[in-house]
Amino acid sequence: MEKSVSLINNLNSNTRYLTYDAVEQCPICKAKIRPVHLAASLNTSDTASVFNYCHNCNETFITQYKVLRKDPKSSYYAVANIVYSEPNRFSKHVFDERIINLSPQFDKIYNQALAAESSMLDEIAGLGYRKALEFLIKDFAIHEHPNEKESIKVKPLAQCIKSYIANESITTLAERSAWIGNDEAHYIRKQEDRDVSDMKNFIQAIVYFIGMILITEDAASMTPKK
Repeated sequence: MEKSVSLINNLNSNTRYLTYDAVEQCPICKAKIRPVHLAASLNTSDTASVFNYCHNCNETFITQYKVLRKDPKSSYYAVANIVYSEPNRFSKHVFDERIINLSPQFDKIYNQALAAESSMLDEIAGLGYRKALEFLIKDFAIHEHPNEKESIKVKPLAQCIKSYIANESITTLAERSAWIGNDEAHYIRKQEDRDVSDMKNFIQAIVYFIGMILITEDAASMTPKK
């Protein structure tokens, strides 16, 4: 949704004109919106802030833009891209109760990583997702092999996946997730065409497959009633 506004250069009080794409999601309530423009300010030669109001949650927020002047002699500017909106309030990912009961630490760590990512701490969020993956896989392995609990605890994640996870889909997803997660901790990336978003997708798929196994186990525990 493209809009045009006039804004003031805070450095010299000159008026400039900005054409920009309005945000389509409120960073506070996460609702799809058409924000109400309240004010705008040109901060430097290439950044601007737009002050918005959300009808859904009745809150205000600021969107930062990277701007590009079309003509050095003109007072008209064009937006290059939206940089971010703030405050960006964290919205917790709610996992199925079976997953939480299986691995409460996974639920806690994953959502802490998600909170970091929501705060644009992308360089550390990946490490959090990697740690969450390890807790999920090891807790599931312990669930499947309770007599091997102590051994599972101390094994590296890769060995744990290979030795204790029988489901091929989970094995593939966990192994590839670990590859990406390891890149998040190292100076040189090996999986250059993959990033945290891929790891999150893989982890969500792992959660799905584990959830289906837990549901099947629950169904199998039923006995016929006479």
